[in-house]
Amino acid sequence: MKPYFAKTSFSNKGKGLIGIIVVLLVVFLLASGLYYFLTRRISETPKIPTDHKEEITQNKVWYIIKPGPEDVREYQIEISPNSNVHSLLEELAAMEDFKIETAHYPGTGVFVESIDGFKGGTDNKWWQYWVNGKLGEVASDRKKVEGNDLIEWRFETLSEFW
Repeated sequence: MKPYFAKTSFSNKGKGLIGIIVVLLVVFLLASGLYYFLTRRISETPKIPTDHKEEITQNKVWYIIKPGPEDVREYQIEISPNSNVHSLLEELAAMEDFKIETAHYPGTGVFVESIDGFKGGTDNKWWQYWVNGKLGEVASDRKKVEGNDLIEWRFETLSEFW
């Protein structure tokens, strides 16, 4: 005769409990990863430094070039009605005496390959521009700018963009 506590139904309940714990653990890990990803991306959204906000007017933009985490170059630049992300980069290159290299693709536009010696493809890093915290969706010469915009060029690996 078997003791009462040795019934097989007890082991089935234990298996079900372990299954529930595993599912909860997986859901927790996925939720934690999603939370980390979203908060990381939100915290990386560039903001106009508050100590400079009052200096920007309707005819100026804040322009940042970021070749690396420790190398951040900040500028204020005046815009015209025809200004775009690329034309302002060309103006800055002339004013600050650094070189830019571009490629023109008919029908698509101008893409930046190098800024101040930081060449796209090096260590799998590429130049991408952001306007007001959003990754550019068109070539830099096709993205018009408006007063008070925050324009940022980042030199990062593609995985950092997404």
